[in-house]
This record gives sequence, C-alpha cells and structure tokens, in this order.
Amino acid sequence: MPGSEIPDLQGMFRFVSRLHTMSKRGMRGALADCPRCHFGMLENLHILIEQRGVEGAIYVSEVARAMRQPMPAVSRGLRMMEQDGSIVRETDPNDRRKTFVRITPQGEQARLQSEAALNAYFGRIMARMTPEQIDQMYALRGVLLDAIEAENDAMQKKISTQKQGGSVDDENI
Repeated sequence: MPGSEIPDLQGMFRFVSRLHTMSKRGMRGALADCPRCHFGMLENLHILIEQRGVEGAIYVSEVARAMRQPMPAVSRGLRMMEQDGSIVRETDPNDRRKTFVRITPQGEQARLQSEAALNAYFGRIMARMTPEQIDQMYALRGVLLDAIEAENDAMQKKISTQKQGGSVDDENI
C-alpha cells in the first residue's frame, strides 16, 4: 500500500533464505538412504503424465512447454534420468519426429520411496509444532505467495503496457 511502512524487509529476505537453505538441507538428509533419482524432476514428470499424459507417457515437447523450459534443458534433464534408469524415451511410432517419455518401474519405485522419506521428514517437523501453530501456518500459508503473485502480475501488466507504447499512468494497476 502506498505510504505504509514496509516491515523489516531485510529480515523477511533472511527468513526466506534460511527457510530455503534449511529445508533443502533437511530434504537432502531425508533422501540420503533413497535411490538416486533426481526426485524433483521425476516428481514433476509424474505430475505432468498424470495431468496431460496418455497411457502413462507424455511427449517431450509437452514437458518442455508445461515446464516453460527450452527443449535442450529438458533433454539434458531427461538424459540424466534415463542414465539413472528412472525413465525411458521412445519414438512415437505414428510420428517419428516426436518422442514420448515414461517413468520406468525402477523410477516409480525410487519416486515413491523418496516421497515417503520426505513425508516422514515433514511429519517429524510438524510433530514439533503445537496444533495451534499448525492451524496458523495453514491459515497463512498462501498469503505471502498470493501477494507476491499479484504484485508480479501487476508489474508484468505495467511492463507490457509500456512496451506497447501505452501510458501506465492512465492504467488502473
């Protein structure tokens, strides 16, 4: 809000950074006994196949589009997962220019094992909180993210308007 004082912005940045660092460290520790499977990428692929795939597979081009990543970056990630045995890529028999990707049974087992390890880790974290703290956390979990997304959308609209030669001052952003 214009004119209102911003509360300890530096403290918020430190909090977000520390939250990121500590949770990443904890998740890495929780996954130490799990098979190496590039869990984040495998989980994203699993979700995309569930949402947009057909018969347990999805086109590589659809993965790139959904992840908003360039094709070479997606191909590199898929190559690593293929080398681990987590996925296979197959040429579409109906259109040899297209490639499907599917999670292997080994990849699915590793994904489920990793998911269980992370659920147990976060379950132990939640057990350290009181029911009231958990209720507060759930009540506020999206507030900051929603505010950030709204501000980012407003900035993007302003930038688009400026690029189109329109006057931002006349816009109600």
